[in-house]
Amino acid sequence: MALPPSLQALSIGSLTAPNTLELFVDYLCPFSAKQIKGVHDYLLPLVVGDSAQYKDQVRIVVRPYPQPWHSSSTLLHESALAVAKIALTDPAITSKPDRNAFWLYSLELMKEQGRFFDGPARGKAPDQIRGELATLAIETVGEAPKKRKQDAIHRDLQGTPLGQSIKNLIRVEKEGNGGSAVVPELKYCVKLGRQNGIHVTPTCLWNGLVEGSISSSFDEAAWKDFLAQQLS
Repeated sequence: MALPPSLQALSIGSLTAPNTLELFVDYLCPFSAKQIKGVHDYLLPLVVGDSAQYKDQVRIVVRPYPQPWHSSSTLLHESALAVAKIALTDPAITSKPDRNAFWLYSLELMKEQGRFFDGPARGKAPDQIRGELATLAIETVGEAPKKRKQDAIHRDLQGTPLGQSIKNLIRVEKEGNGGSAVVPELKYCVKLGRQNGIHVTPTCLWNGLVEGSISSSFDEAAWKDFLAQQLS
């Protein structure tokens, strides 16, 4: 399914795959976290990689979709979209889960979501949360990968360090009501969900239609059964 140029990193797997699985998720939704982890652990090995049983047959697109009753959710989604904007967009890189900066950050953000639940975050100012998210991005796709002697998975924005690049994208001005630099991407994600009548997260779409049979509890066997039914 279509993605704007700035959000190509939201796609994993072959761009020419004949089937697309879309995942509408909220970074503060525990079931979304379970869904993303299950996709990473069980589904991706089946559809991505030379030894994958269904190699190049399924493309996965993550659709960040903040739910307004989670008070810090917008901030987390903006940070994920900021990482997507600076991720390397070569399909040879974004198609691989272990090289896609947005996917790696999404996994870590889901793992750390408890830090940003309503209770733990209630006494924090928005800029404090933004600072924590920028640090998490650095640890996930910035300095830590370099220390592990891995190639960079994000673009060098005219020599600006990763952390500062993220901060520049998610910060807001002291005056006015214009929001951050990733508001256009955030609006795109929200408008797409509203247009498709997405009410809860996670919600999965198979080739453009809501697929209610997919559960966040899917294990390897469940994903194998689903793919066998859809691709037979």
